[in-house]
This record gives sequence, C-alpha cells and structure tokens, in this order.
Amino acid sequence: MLKKALNNKITDIFNNEKGFSLVEMLIVVLIIAIIASLITTVYITSAKSQKDIINKAGSESNMRTALYIMTKDIREATDVSAATSDYLKFSADINNDSVSEDVEYILTGSSSAYTLNKKINGGSDIFIMDYIIDNSVFSYFTDSSGSVLQVPLDSQNLSTFKLVKINFTVNREPSNTIKAVNLSTVVSLRNRK
Repeated sequence: MLKKALNNKITDIFNNEKGFSLVEMLIVVLIIAIIASLITTVYITSAKSQKDIINKAGSESNMRTALYIMTKDIREATDVSAATSDYLKFSADINNDSVSEDVEYILTGSSSAYTLNKKINGGSDIFIMDYIIDNSVFSYFTDSSGSVLQVPLDSQNLSTFKLVKINFTVNREPSNTIKAVNLSTVVSLRNRK
C-alpha cells in the first residue's frame, strides 16, 4: 500500500509538470544565439588586433635591424659612385680587413611591394628588407641644414654630400594603407675624403 501511494505520488508529480512551451524555447535559443555572436565578435576582433600588433612589431623589428646594418656600412663609405632614391653604391671597408669593398643597396619590385637587397663586390643579392611600399628610401644632404639634393646626384654632389637619410615605409598588408609603419634615420658619412 505504501508502495502504491508512493508510485501515485511520483506519477502525480510527473503528470502535473507542464514543461516549456515552444515560444519559451525559441526565446532561450535566441538569447543563446545573441550571446554566442557577441562572444564570437569579441574573439574575432581581439584576434585581429593581436595579429595587427604582431605584424607591426615584426615590421618595426625588421626595419631596426635593416637600419642598423645599413647605418654601419654607410658610415664607413669613402667613395660614393652612384646615389638615387632607390639605389646607393659606395666603397667601404665594411668587414675591417683594411680592404675596401664595393657595396650596393638596390631596391627592386613593384609599387605594391619593394625588396631591398645588398651586394658586396658585385656578388649575389643579400636580402635586407621587404614589404617596402615607398621607393624613395634614400635622400642626400650636404649638411644638416635640411635642403635635400636632387637625385640622381651629379658628380659634384656625389663627392660632397655628407648625410644620407634612410626612410622605410613598410606594410605587410598593401591593401590596407592604415597599417603602414614608417621608420627613418640619418647617417653621417664620417670617412669621406
């Protein structure tokens, strides 16, 4: 009898429960979908921002390394034989062996992305930098007054200029100009005769 009463009580409990209506279920599904889309949007935005920061940091690191190498070489220049906005050729003892090497910095590529290479004594290309979007890498000055010499430099200016400005504008995503990173330095040719 106790068993029958207990079974009746359990049956009554299950029979009296009404559950959720279809409208209530749809509202719950809609709320879950809105929350999921918000979380997805925040995740995608933060992942994209992180990618942009990593790309910018990578570009800046590459530019600093390239500027360090180029600055070290150009400071040692004794004789400059060609100078344009995208090409520089000079003689310098860049490996400290008391023998001058012919060093060339050459910008190649198209307007969407240039590559800067270095050649020593006419040898094979040595990669320096890529994703450069402005082909005016080099500017030349006779002194620190700020007036830029017109390129290509004539024979008189080739023998007298004292400063070279190296300017990189780099963008790993050429379709988005907002993501361009710029870094420059001015190098004094301290070994000019």
